[in-house]
Amino acid sequence: MNSLLGSTTWQRRPSFRLLMSGAALCACVLALALPMQAQETTDEKDGDVSIGSIKILTVRFPAGDMTIKQRAAAITDRLISILSDARIRPSDITIQPVGKEEAKIVVKDRLLVTVDARTAQFNHTKAMDLGKIWADHLRAVLPQINAKPNPNETHGKN
Repeated sequence: MNSLLGSTTWQRRPSFRLLMSGAALCACVLALALPMQAQETTDEKDGDVSIGSIKILTVRFPAGDMTIKQRAAAITDRLISILSDARIRPSDITIQPVGKEEAKIVVKDRLLVTVDARTAQFNHTKAMDLGKIWADHLRAVLPQINAKPNPNETHGKN
């Protein structure tokens, strides 16, 4: 955390955390509001889900009525919401089966991403196995990049 944003900025400016979360959310909303091209490109970066310079995962295939870009944006929106919880622990990140062919990764009972059969097949594995790999990565990364509570804030004390 110290290397990404500097601990003193977060500690001195409690509203800075809220401002950064709001800015990230606005960027996602603007990206979704822009008109989509009639045909999606297959550029790998279209599906990147990142926070700052940290790549979380890459969406490689559309699903349902969502394009690759739309799936990545939806995951990013969920991730921003999840990261607003300053007390994420590695044990809060779990993998659950969805039928026989898919899996989902949830953080504190909130859906982050569905690991679909096509992505698992692309990676020469099963969805649950790929989900475990992604969950392990998330367990290492998310607690390091989420907003930390300000020790100078009083919660419920006047």
